[in-house]
Amino acid sequence: MSQFLSYLEIGISNGLVYGLLALGIVMIYKGSRTLNLAHPYFGLVAAFNCWWLTSKADFFPFTLLPFKNDSNARFVIAVVLALLAAAANGQFIERQIIRRLRQAPRLVVLVATIALAQGSVGAVQLLFLRTKVQGETFRRLPVLLPVTTRFHLGARTVTAADIQVLIVAPLVCVALALFFTRSKFGVGIRAAAENSEAARLLGISADRVSVFTWVVGALLAAVAGILITEVRGTLDIGTLSTGFLVRGLAAALVGGLTSLPGAMVGGLLVGVAESLMIEGFSNVRGVPETVLLLLVLGFLVFRPRGLFGQTEQTEDKVAFVPTMKELPARLRDTAAAQGVRVIASAVVALLLLVPLFTGSKTNGILVTVVVFSIVAVSLTVLMGYAGQVSLGHWGLVGVGAFSLASLVTRVGMPYLLALPLTVVVGMAVSLVIGLPALRIRGLYLAVATLAFNLAAEFFIFRSRVVGGSAGVSLRQPGIGPLHLSTPTYRPLFYFAVVMLGLSMVVARNLARSRTGRGFFALRENEKAAATLGVGLTRYKLLAFAVSGGIAALAGAVNVTYFGLAQSEQYPTELSLALVALVMIGGLGSLSGSVFGAFLVFGLPNLVHFSNGWIVPTGTGALLLIVIVRARGGVAGVVQGLRERLVRGLDELATPPPAATAPTGGGGGA
Repeated sequence: MSQFLSYLEIGISNGLVYGLLALGIVMIYKGSRTLNLAHPYFGLVAAFNCWWLTSKADFFPFTLLPFKNDSNARFVIAVVLALLAAAANGQFIERQIIRRLRQAPRLVVLVATIALAQGSVGAVQLLFLRTKVQGETFRRLPVLLPVTTRFHLGARTVTAADIQVLIVAPLVCVALALFFTRSKFGVGIRAAAENSEAARLLGISADRVSVFTWVVGALLAAVAGILITEVRGTLDIGTLSTGFLVRGLAAALVGGLTSLPGAMVGGLLVGVAESLMIEGFSNVRGVPETVLLLLVLGFLVFRPRGLFGQTEQTEDKVAFVPTMKELPARLRDTAAAQGVRVIASAVVALLLLVPLFTGSKTNGILVTVVVFSIVAVSLTVLMGYAGQVSLGHWGLVGVGAFSLASLVTRVGMPYLLALPLTVVVGMAVSLVIGLPALRIRGLYLAVATLAFNLAAEFFIFRSRVVGGSAGVSLRQPGIGPLHLSTPTYRPLFYFAVVMLGLSMVVARNLARSRTGRGFFALRENEKAAATLGVGLTRYKLLAFAVSGGIAALAGAVNVTYFGLAQSEQYPTELSLALVALVMIGGLGSLSGSVFGAFLVFGLPNLVHFSNGWIVPTGTGALLLIVIVRARGGVAGVVQGLRERLVRGLDELATPPPAATAPTGGGGGA
């Protein structure tokens, strides 16, 4: 019994922090209808700001303060400054980004928050973890309560950090409850969230409501980030990133995405369920992540409004990007267009010869670019063609990697036979993931796929049946006498290019078929597609199956390159980066898949810009530019330039019409 109580206390302590994070998520969602995937990163930045201002800051006016580093007084000042910075950050994001996207589909805004998350990670790495010494520094935050403030509950010691959470979180909840029930502005915000049109008629500004909810949401995330760092006893990016996000989202969904009290209840339920499952399955790794997946799927499928939320009308328009345009029919067969195609083909052919003249390091990077290009093609089919969201696609790549390695190494199957079976396994797993899409869509489906990747990373791939902690090695792969994993990686590169070509052919033929037209109708408007006789169930599951098969193929190439499949190779964060990749390249464009993979994963490594902060910062910035300014991505820009070039060349090659001699009369009388 005492052990049960100790785990219950851990669950309550963690659950209160998850509840605070979920409160901010719900606040922002109610105020601007934005599901903010960057939410825990407010807490990440605030916690690092606190640590630096408490332990490292040695500039004016801190040099004038009579407080030593790591003292409680200095920590209080640091907390105040970190909270002010979080509030300012929330206000800036709402005014400069969210407000510009007010008329965009909600899924586009969701992707914009992925860009903010990427940028936040890059900023933290740039400011606080840039050097090796900074990266190896042990970081912690002090606790305001005396260290002696503790008591024993069974075998567990309830520390001062736990007690601080038990004090601070309820106080924050009480303060918010009083504000929303007793103050005029608080009541107005609630009214605006419930009915924006009625609130506008009453003179309540939607802009004020939106910016206020972003500011308060950022503050709540900052408080949650600081509290969880104190409880964990160490400060690192992993504690305050994707895992923290999924727990906050799960709490918000369980309680109801439109209910503030429900957020706290959901947080407590998630925290307690997670803790008690750890107690019951202490020898099984990844249990908390599996609990999150089951909770999220259960509530989304059977009670999508949560325990206390209200039923919402889902958005019918899900298209992310303008449809990619081909050349006008008049220009398609001109000599100028044919010349541009010949030049483009020649450039591609020359690029394919590069690995013949480069070493193993460069060729390895190029293999990685091709792998990410294949994954991007699979996402193009699912998101660009069918409009179905996936934030867990890197998990499907892991499914392919573990499947191929197991079939070849454990079963003893020949590589060429194991490869198509790996694709079939990927299709089957993706079909299972796609089943919730029959009941849920849009933002909810995004959360479900994100939870899948987290469970795959920490539970499925680490289970003894699949891989265990050591993973699964792949014995020397080959196609007949040809070994793929040579030291130069040249055979593997060209094999990967062939796999990329096959996946692009499948995707292109699919887009031009009747099935592709069904996908596009599904993407543009589900209700309209259904009225036209499009079988939603069939097309959704088919999109997931094809996309999953291509993603598994990418995983097969990936494990062939590394020679080992391990859970650490398939982190959930990369699934978010993949969405950024396809958006930057141009979602809906197959060539954009290659552009995006090269820009995000190839170029930084080839030019030795592989520092930890450059890729997330650059990816976040590029993605925001694409969403706000150029929704078609790099491919859209290239296609526009191509059309201008072809038009210009065609006009130069076309002779001007012959001038006609003026007809006139002459003559007088």
